[in-house]
Amino acid sequence: MTLTLPPLLAEMVSAHNAHDPDAFTACFADDAVVRDDGRIYFGKPAIRTWFSDVSRNYEAVFNVTGLSTIDGEPVLSGTISGNFEGSPIDLRYFTGLEDGKIVALKIAP
Repeated sequence: MTLTLPPLLAEMVSAHNAHDPDAFTACFADDAVVRDDGRIYFGKPAIRTWFSDVSRNYEAVFNVTGLSTIDGEPVLSGTISGNFEGSPIDLRYFTGLEDGKIVALKIAP
């Protein structure tokens, strides 16, 4: 079975796996918030910097294995592999969407 993601989330995952900070950041609203590894990043410039650093340091690839919803918002489940201790690990990407953009992303086990 092939998993079909909503177009915006498919774009985000594709940009993530291509390590393309411009395409990744384009998926987000100007005032979006990302929560990852105990840190919070506010706004596109901070999200771009965070993603650029993560991509460069870990070369992580997200293999999406599931799509569900919590409170009407999409949650991507999958495995992240890359150049980091403990790779691969299972993570979930909790998203908040509004007006065709990601307004919130929380990455958690």
